[in-house]
Amino acid sequence: MEVTRKRKILFGAATGIVVGFLYAAGSRLDRYDTLNLLEASFYLNWLGLSLAASPIILGIWWFADRLGRKTEKGDRDGEKLSPLFLHLFYAAVLMACWLPALLSILPGVFSYDAYAEWEQVKTGMITAHHPVAHVLLVGGLLEGFYRLTGSYNAGIFVYTLLQMLLMANALAYTVTYLKKRGFGRHWRLAALAFYGLSPVFQLFAICTTKDVLFTACELLFMLSILRIAEDRDSFFARKKTRAGFVLAAAGTMILRNNGLYIVLVLLVVLLFFCRKYWRKYLPIGAGILVLYGIYVGPLYALLSVTPGGVEEMLPVPIQQMARVYHYDRSSLDPGDLELLQRVLPRENLEAYKPTVADPVKSGFDREGFAANPRAFFELWARWGLEHPLTYINSFLVGTVDFWYPGAVMDGYKDPYGRSSYFDYRVAEPGQEKVLLPGLHEFYEKLSWDKEAQRKPLAFLVLSPGWYFLLFLGVFMYFWCYKKGKLLLPLLVPLLTMATALLGPMALVRYVLIFFYGFPLLAALFLKPEAFLGQGRIDFTH
Repeated sequence: MEVTRKRKILFGAATGIVVGFLYAAGSRLDRYDTLNLLEASFYLNWLGLSLAASPIILGIWWFADRLGRKTEKGDRDGEKLSPLFLHLFYAAVLMACWLPALLSILPGVFSYDAYAEWEQVKTGMITAHHPVAHVLLVGGLLEGFYRLTGSYNAGIFVYTLLQMLLMANALAYTVTYLKKRGFGRHWRLAALAFYGLSPVFQLFAICTTKDVLFTACELLFMLSILRIAEDRDSFFARKKTRAGFVLAAAGTMILRNNGLYIVLVLLVVLLFFCRKYWRKYLPIGAGILVLYGIYVGPLYALLSVTPGGVEEMLPVPIQQMARVYHYDRSSLDPGDLELLQRVLPRENLEAYKPTVADPVKSGFDREGFAANPRAFFELWARWGLEHPLTYINSFLVGTVDFWYPGAVMDGYKDPYGRSSYFDYRVAEPGQEKVLLPGLHEFYEKLSWDKEAQRKPLAFLVLSPGWYFLLFLGVFMYFWCYKKGKLLLPLLVPLLTMATALLGPMALVRYVLIFFYGFPLLAALFLKPEAFLGQGRIDFTH
């Protein structure tokens, strides 16, 4: 269906306005940790950037549309190798690309929440604060191999190799999928190089954080949704594709707590999209929910898992109220302060940092909150009406590293000046061993030196904000050009971003799906007809 010129201009202008805001607001927030919304120069800067961005966006969309029209489905290169052989070959190449990173910091990067997860298994006190499945995997391997070998390094090393293998296979599956859709060897070589040579993939492949396996499941879930969008008849006719969808969805739900909400939203969206096939779809959706119910029901009961704290769902309100306390304390009523400090102790409020909720959140008094949660939320809402700009600033400064391409990841505000891009170390109980000192120094600088992120064009490789902007731009393009089916898989990363914005701080690991899904995004954007023919969603079926 032809898209009118007016529609293109409206969508291009709307996207340009969003991009203009990302740059105008982001540059100020990244530099000053605040945004003066009453300053005329900000709006002039926003307007200028929007006017500059809109025609560029429209030009890129025009080029992509012309390229897509010329692309014939099945752009084959005559390659006769079997998909299984290619899959194994791609996985082996990725493992080889990541191996030097592992040798730079044996037995693997053991940081972020890994220590806390291992400690839960060691003490036998398992909570739902971290995904229980990952807690059991990390802690079980460490404790099991310690009993066998007397070394915790052995368990960390085995986990790292297992994760590298699983991640390599998930990415190899993605590249093989492109071949099945007619993408030639040059496309696949580019995707393989992106996955294998980018330091982001090298570092996270050897890192024990739960986000890596979670992202692998998300990527497979995203591909399953694309399969549904491509051909519902084929998807529901094959047990293999249905089983893959169930497993990917279940993995997404159990490997990060926010994965539950991502999957639930998409199950509802897919129910509408697949309503012609509701007799086949409902058992699949029910099966996913039953699997999750068994996981959080009988399994949790068997392990005596205790619930996580309610404060983990409240970092945004906590930070907003702490910011009001920090900057507008003199205007606050003593009774309101007393109510606030029943839940958030004064010493924690004094430790407020605008870019990370942990200093304030760590003192959250669960009993004080449980005594009168309604009063707490009423205070939060009232302060929001009285201090709206402070609340807006709190949210923006806490999330800017996610969405501003030029941001320097510095959420922890380390007193020694180290950035928060990646936690490159081996924490206890592991012991760090370096076999490639030159590469170790390179990764260390990339992880902790802010200047590494400021180098020219470094954002093209390192910035989550850059990849978010690309996903957002392609989403708007598909919407504008009425390629509705292609919007479905893009909901996975965008919903991930929506949940991350409500988290305690901005870290690369929370939004890895933007990096891992980029080759698929590029393929969808530049060759949509390879996937969907005309690509227009038909809501009558």
